[in-house]
Amino acid sequence: MSSARELHLNINLLSGGAHHGAWRHPGVDPLAFVHVDRYVESARIAERGKFDAVFLGDVPGIAENIVYRPQFNGLEPTLVLTAIARATERIGLIATASTSYNEPYNIARRFQALDLISQGRAGWNAVTTATPGVSRNFVRTLPDRDERYARAKEFIDVVLRLWDSWEPEALLVDVAAGQFVDPDRLRPIAHEGEYFSVLGPFCLPPSPQGHPVIVQAGGSQYGQELAGRTGEAVFASGTDIGAARAYAQQLRSQVAAHGRDPQRLVILPGLVTTLGGTEQEAFQRRDELDQLDLEAGGAPNGHLTVVGTPEQVADVIQLWFESGAADGFNVMPDVLADGLPAFVDHVVPILQRRGLFRTEYRGATLREHYGLPLPARLQGEEQSATARV
Repeated sequence: MSSARELHLNINLLSGGAHHGAWRHPGVDPLAFVHVDRYVESARIAERGKFDAVFLGDVPGIAENIVYRPQFNGLEPTLVLTAIARATERIGLIATASTSYNEPYNIARRFQALDLISQGRAGWNAVTTATPGVSRNFVRTLPDRDERYARAKEFIDVVLRLWDSWEPEALLVDVAAGQFVDPDRLRPIAHEGEYFSVLGPFCLPPSPQGHPVIVQAGGSQYGQELAGRTGEAVFASGTDIGAARAYAQQLRSQVAAHGRDPQRLVILPGLVTTLGGTEQEAFQRRDELDQLDLEAGGAPNGHLTVVGTPEQVADVIQLWFESGAADGFNVMPDVLADGLPAFVDHVVPILQRRGLFRTEYRGATLREHYGLPLPARLQGEEQSATARV
């Protein structure tokens, strides 16, 4: 395996699975979207496969057509990931939270708490939430795109400043001297902006990875600019390898334009999988699932979809990875209950034999899994410690 570049895999925990008919599939718990044990079980399977992270989306309202299927994720994601954190050891934990319908201090606290509970495995997927039905749960009208992204920029900046408000060695824990924290190393952020007024400093210290990894979608022009500004990992969508490669290059140019290292960005398109022992079996499985979808056939979702054998799925992953169209994938099995174990047991070993994917975890934090550096302030602390030694 090349030391310069490594394939990354997340599992998108979409309740029953990515296919709209998954909840009716034999052996599937139709109430999986509210049964936390199902999420935990899937996370353990993904950890067995050495996945980088589990990912949970979130829409604070009814966004799916729940007449015909359950909403993909019903439980608040950081609560689910806290349960997963206690049942796993290495796999990363990424949750979605909106910058339009939250406050920066609460989000900073929620995610840093998850990061501390999990010993540095958390990530925050920051989204602006453009769903009209959701806006009516919080405000009368949906804010326009310019306002949503202006708020998102300020929101993320405030969160990052809060996480950075503990200087190196602020936490003394000097039992003999009776001093817990050095007050001179806690810095109020004193933020006064267009959308937020936050004094600070923050209430929690850094985790082993500093603070949660910032994840974004980066689909639109606005999203790409925001991802270029602060994103460390991007969940992308796309079905054409050429367009995906061009998108990756454009996104990295946005990162460089903001004075950041474009190679320190992990781009992960969605990958919907339907596996079978033969190609014919895989397509038969897909047909059976389509028959279970009362809205007629599993509508296009904008993600790369592969129906075939484990070798065929591995071939597509390798092609996209080696061409520079992706650094890995946000895997979305058609049915989570059996599709994820099939991916772990049959696709992952092929990727490992080809030298594309890890056979063991080499780190304990999400940043280490993704090959991302510590936040700048902690890098300075680490260098100082090295110098003292």
